[in-house]
Amino acid sequence: MKKYRPQEFESKWIKVWEEQPDPFQPTKEPKYYLVELPYTSGDLHIGHWFTFTIPDVLSRFKKMQGHDVFFPIGYDAFGLPAENAAMKRGVHPRDWTMANIETMTKQFKTMATMLNWEHMIIACEPEYYRWNQWIFLKMYEKGLAYRGSALSNWCEKDKTVLANEGIENGKCWRCGTEVVQKEIEQWFLKITDYADQLIWPENPEQQWPMSVRVGQNNWVGKSEGVELQFEIVDYKSPVTVFTTALDTIFGVTFLVLSPEHSIISALMDGTLKSSEIEKVKPYVNQAQKKTEEERKIGAKDKTGVFTSLYAVNPLNGQKIPVWVADYVLSSYGTGAVMGVPGHDARDHEFAQKFELPIVQVLKPADSIKDIKIEADGFWDYADIKVDYKDTAILLNSGEYDGLTSSEAKKKLEEYIQTKKIGEIKKQYHIHDWSISRQRYWGTPVPMIHCDDCGMHPVPEKDLPVELPYDVDFTPTGKPPLATNEEWMKVDCPKCGKPAMRDAETLDTFFDSAWYFYRYLSPHYTEGPFDTEEVKKKMPVDIYFGGSEHTLGHTLYARFFTKFFHDLGLVPFTEFADRRMEHGVILGPDGHRMSKSRGNVINPDDLVKEYGADTVRLYLCFMMPYEATAPWSTSSMQGAYGFLRKVWDIYTSGTYYSDEAQENADLVILLNKTIQSVTRDVDAIKMNTAIARMMELVNGWNDATRKAEKPVLSTANAKKFLQLLAPFAPLMTEEIWHQELGEKSSIHSSIWPVADKCKLKEATITMPVQVNGKMRATITVDATDVEEKAVVDVALTDATVKKYTDGKEYKVIY
Repeated sequence: MKKYRPQEFESKWIKVWEEQPDPFQPTKEPKYYLVELPYTSGDLHIGHWFTFTIPDVLSRFKKMQGHDVFFPIGYDAFGLPAENAAMKRGVHPRDWTMANIETMTKQFKTMATMLNWEHMIIACEPEYYRWNQWIFLKMYEKGLAYRGSALSNWCEKDKTVLANEGIENGKCWRCGTEVVQKEIEQWFLKITDYADQLIWPENPEQQWPMSVRVGQNNWVGKSEGVELQFEIVDYKSPVTVFTTALDTIFGVTFLVLSPEHSIISALMDGTLKSSEIEKVKPYVNQAQKKTEEERKIGAKDKTGVFTSLYAVNPLNGQKIPVWVADYVLSSYGTGAVMGVPGHDARDHEFAQKFELPIVQVLKPADSIKDIKIEADGFWDYADIKVDYKDTAILLNSGEYDGLTSSEAKKKLEEYIQTKKIGEIKKQYHIHDWSISRQRYWGTPVPMIHCDDCGMHPVPEKDLPVELPYDVDFTPTGKPPLATNEEWMKVDCPKCGKPAMRDAETLDTFFDSAWYFYRYLSPHYTEGPFDTEEVKKKMPVDIYFGGSEHTLGHTLYARFFTKFFHDLGLVPFTEFADRRMEHGVILGPDGHRMSKSRGNVINPDDLVKEYGADTVRLYLCFMMPYEATAPWSTSSMQGAYGFLRKVWDIYTSGTYYSDEAQENADLVILLNKTIQSVTRDVDAIKMNTAIARMMELVNGWNDATRKAEKPVLSTANAKKFLQLLAPFAPLMTEEIWHQELGEKSSIHSSIWPVADKCKLKEATITMPVQVNGKMRATITVDATDVEEKAVVDVALTDATVKKYTDGKEYKVIY
């Protein structure tokens, strides 16, 4: 019997599969299984293995069932880490990236996946990002790509915008200068034009996790309400406020403005006078040093400053104080909030802290009992809407007292429209996507700036605008691309005079918003992708990825698909029929893996010691795909032991043969295993599928030991090996050829189907009761369980005869 030494044959089969084309001919419809393309970090970690192995098992399984399976791979190759590497290691971002791709590709191939390498895309190659630029130009043509201003993280020393990941402890990662918030002109995509389309319906056709759908709907944040004008005393411009709670308008006791609001800007530059300006200025300056995320986090601890200004409530004419507070963000809504402390938890906290009036303007209807209303009159509006719909009753609201919330809203909406002090509006939490990056390693924005003609798109015939190799990655005061003056020079496409290229690059989320289309035709030159291939293979059947991409990548990818649909490039509006999110493998200590903790598991080391099949099998067995659990090398040794058992079965020559007198119970167990594994793999329950196979191996061992001769036919032995093949593709291929004498690949063989006639035991044990007490058990033929046959057997049992002979009885079957 040969010893199980995976190192002796695994690399052989990986090379054979790479060099010899697969003669497999599909007989069923295509399946497209997609895993998020990995970033070119340099080394595959065990998380990569987990993420890709389970989809690979599914892909191999579906291929053996006859499907034309498309399972591609590519690299997300642009981004800040490459620039960081250039700074820290003294290596060019392209050189660092391409070296990492070479390393990762070698590592991926040791995983023994059936990835379609001939369809690989690399996002930093001109062949790919040319089409980023084409898509940008199409969006510009349709008015979706535009130049605008927005608050951004700004480094005053380097004169550059920083992404959130470029800030370390509130300071620029390049030079250590304190980061401030500043209005910066940049490129945007008008994703807000697609806000309604991005909202998931209640019961979509697509099988996306509820958490993803709810999360994206909340991020889009559609709300219907009213925009109201609040006049500012002694100032010409009113403040516009959006509210979904018009029925609480009489409970407004203050206004809160964001530090970036135009009114606050007027205070800061002296246009508006304020007795509190010495308090306002330092507060606003401090707020501008905080990122938007820091302000969201700090919103629980309310801060603010009175501006000394007063606004006028447009419904009752009352003067109310105007405050500035950094928990109000200019990027959401109008940058102004009306304070209703009687019915909004956030406003209530603010009012309590700064001793502002709290007025209750809603009360429960008489039919509603046991409502918690605080001593100062606070009753949370969120609870009102959730629990009591529109049945709350208005009070302290003038002529609207006694009306229900819904009745009052209708009358108030009519009033404000008649008086022209507001209008009914829809508002969205989502705002336009800033795609400008003043960095080097990204897709150049395909625009040209001419002093005489203004801004013009690069003609399509001149695409791609290739990224220059020679730039200064550490410029002061300008983007890295601007340091290559020769590259920046270009003729204006309109007047022909000297002009300048755009020196910014596109956000790397642009690259990953459509890559799965390019996979289908990576070398296509007539457009971003071959539309005929899209019709054949898309939408994606299952998209595997991480939950961290709920509000970024997958939302942008849905936006791009809807845009492609509007261009007539794709016949659908959702790119994937199903989304499946993977869990996380923690370190052996139960914490997230990190080099600083010393708990990182290197898959290369595991492959050297145990073989790729063992690592694959354990990753499938250790937990469900969606779960999170710590790594256990000792448990992985159990997976190695199982594969060694299987190896011993097929190399010993004593477990199966062409002439075997088959064990009937084992044949039944085999067919049950085929049925269970087929069902479990199809449902992506790989851990339970492996458990079923382990049960069969144990049963096979027991039956063989008792019989001391083969108990299964060679044909049936092949069936079990086929079940194991997607999980342990290398070992099963070796056995298939070397022990079973097959010429073609096991992975091109036909997946076994359970024999329904052999899913039931040959005999059944049945209890026999007499006068309500069990007196005996009988064994009957499983194929003959008609009442008469079973009763005849029961009446011949000696114990039963003792109770029935010579007596009258009635049979209940």
